[in-house]
Amino acid sequence: MPSMTKADISPQPLHLARPLNIRQILAPGGPIEKAFPGFENRPQQLQMAQAVHQAFAEGRHLVTEAGTGIGKSFAYLIPAIDILHKRTGKVLISTFTITCNFNEFLKSELRGFI
Repeated sequence: MPSMTKADISPQPLHLARPLNIRQILAPGGPIEKAFPGFENRPQQLQMAQAVHQAFAEGRHLVTEAGTGIGKSFAYLIPAIDILHKRTGKVLISTFTITCNFNEFLKSELRGFI
């Protein structure tokens, strides 16, 4: 296995062609609510999603913690999908929660967005 340097794991600032409007995506009547009946608008989710997106844009690490029901999955996946869709960087998501297995989440819930 090759050794890794600090440059290999240090985030880099991203030059995003068009800023993501997270507020619009998570807003009542927005694309997430239309795709997922019963979706609830949560101010904490919006705040976390904006912080994640900002961290990506600035090329810095971010550690977040939020209670049950905040909507953490969408809060980190929406900015991550934006980065991957624009092909402006790589994304690593680490979660302790077994039920948030990234591959299963993508297969089941985000199929229409990818």
